[in-house]
Amino acid sequence: MTKLTLTPVDTFFFKNHHVTEAGEDTVMESMFPPRPNTIYGALRAAYIHAHTTFDEFVRETDEHVKRWMGTPNQRGEFQLQYCALTYKQEILLPLPLDYQVIEEKNSLKAYPLLLANDEKPSSLQGKWRLASTRREKTKSSQHQYVSLQEWKHAILHEAPISSLISLSKLVVREEKVGIRLDIGRRTAQKGFLYRVTQGRFRDDGALAVYIGNGPDFSKVKFARIGGENRPWIIQQSEETFTLWDDKEKKQLAEKIKQTKVAKIIFLSPAIFERGSRPRDFDGEKVALPNGVTVKWLTAAIGRPELYGGWDIVRHRPKPRKWMVPAGSVIYVEVEEGDISKLLSAANGMHFTDEGAEEGFGFAVIAGASKSEEEL
Repeated sequence: MTKLTLTPVDTFFFKNHHVTEAGEDTVMESMFPPRPNTIYGALRAAYIHAHTTFDEFVRETDEHVKRWMGTPNQRGEFQLQYCALTYKQEILLPLPLDYQVIEEKNSLKAYPLLLANDEKPSSLQGKWRLASTRREKTKSSQHQYVSLQEWKHAILHEAPISSLISLSKLVVREEKVGIRLDIGRRTAQKGFLYRVTQGRFRDDGALAVYIGNGPDFSKVKFARIGGENRPWIIQQSEETFTLWDDKEKKQLAEKIKQTKVAKIIFLSPAIFERGSRPRDFDGEKVALPNGVTVKWLTAAIGRPELYGGWDIVRHRPKPRKWMVPAGSVIYVEVEEGDISKLLSAANGMHFTDEGAEEGFGFAVIAGASKSEEEL
């Protein structure tokens, strides 16, 4: 499998979903990290630019480019598996949202929530809840990251996480003020002053893009990513994203066999047709992409986020859709005979109703415990 390391040459800017009209809005809101489809589109455009011209791409004359990158109206075979943040060459994963973040001695620490049975009358569906015994003031679990090794140790042993990395530790914000220029008159246009917040990695930050199926990118040296088409350097290597080794998968199997409960942890945002519920959820059970049907117990799903984009072919905005954020967790009950098949997707599957080829809905499997006490 191919891994592409993307390193920005300068500052970067990724615009959020808010509409900005030049001359009316003076502030452009930014977001980070970028959506998977932003990276997918940038790599697609960079490959086309390196191997042919956009005119030939539109005329569909280059069969090699057409095979991988498709046509203006149809996607090719190019598939993005997962896009991760890296810091000092180490992969960072989003903090699972079934962790409670608490401030202790001027630092943040995350504690796992407990899956507990709740037989009390309630308007909530199901009888399983995620609960905590801690009473301290809670901080948001979103936009917190954990190094790969600590993430694995915590999930395997259901242990607290003490080394949280917030986005502010990774990226420094730089305010930029600009004004639209009248190219013909070589003057600034009145009423078009704007402000934008750009980002810059503090120390050796990058994006690691794992390609599920794709061509050789060795001749593609740069990709223009985000606002103002800023260049990012591309470095290709052969590397597979593997979360669990065989020994760890055995541990997961033993725990799931003992409790009959597994967790589906989303490492990238997912798009579900029914908001926070996937298309194949019937109110009690859900069919996973690998064919296993499991019982939905409960979930820790973060605040939904909107995504959109610009349709280059039709010259108009793409339809906006809600996303389940990265870090969301679904707890499911598994039949013993399905454990092996479920764990065949332990190192990653695309659990989304849309955009799987762009890297949406990349999720991994883990074991989970039940609390013996009722709420």
